[in-house]
Amino acid sequence: MLFLDVDGVLHPVGTDYSFGSRFFSHLPLLEELLREFPSVDVVISSDWRLAESVEQLQRYFSEDIQHRIIGATPQLDPDAIVDCRRQLEIQAWLEGNGRGDAEWVALDDWPLSFESGFARLVLTEPTRAFDQDCVQELRAHFLRFAARRCSPLDR
Repeated sequence: MLFLDVDGVLHPVGTDYSFGSRFFSHLPLLEELLREFPSVDVVISSDWRLAESVEQLQRYFSEDIQHRIIGATPQLDPDAIVDCRRQLEIQAWLEGNGRGDAEWVALDDWPLSFESGFARLVLTEPTRAFDQDCVQELRAHFLRFAARRCSPLDR
């Protein structure tokens, strides 16, 4: 399972936050990787989930990927000061959906939303967004998921 941020991941962000034609410019690269791993579902962890429904968010994705956008993380109390907020929101989604033991990885550009050195985080550089280095790192996570599903213990 992939927990997906948007800004700084699917398109680069600049200091002025004017995206222009770069909006979702890196989505095709992510979709190409997702097509290699059809069992990987996506949950939106981005703040975009606060302004748009899952159905609205699905429309940004190609038709063959849309059905794999299966939800969005809950928002923790926005007034509470919480360390590792996004990580806690992901854990709340997993527990709330009966998937506490699921294999998962987060693709995000905000390291302070996770524990330092968190192994399930593929961190993008916000001004570069999802690039080839991130593709390779995320592919390694997906290959690990696939290997665990096919291990002899599961047969």
